[in-house]
Amino acid sequence: MQAENRIQGLHDFTNTKLSQQLVSQLIKLGVQNYTAKCLACLHIHGPSTSIMLQKNCQIRQPDVSVAIAELRRLNVVKLDSSAASGRGRPSHIYQLAGTLNECIIPFIEDAQNNITHIISAINTLEQLAKKMSD
Repeated sequence: MQAENRIQGLHDFTNTKLSQQLVSQLIKLGVQNYTAKCLACLHIHGPSTSIMLQKNCQIRQPDVSVAIAELRRLNVVKLDSSAASGRGRPSHIYQLAGTLNECIIPFIEDAQNNITHIISAINTLEQLAKKMSD
């Protein structure tokens, strides 16, 4: 019964406050909405197919593809292929490549790099303004 309630509560991860906060904070760091949603969804639901991600994240298939491509580029998600039953292409099962804490590291590092570049640009701008005012 408890596991059943947990599954029902997690079906739509956007209903959980912590998931919403996770997605919101990732977006504030500059992560695309659908990438943040897929990351959170994979953490909550575990290994998922594209169709499962579409349903659980409430996003379109092209957005899932873009999000998965970005997560794979960052080595945050790994791909397992399973043979299709009957005809057709094999289905892909996506899962996080580590813990949630490990998987958010690339996003944090990217944000920290952006901060460094912004601070450098501000310092340069202030120096230029001072030189031009003298």
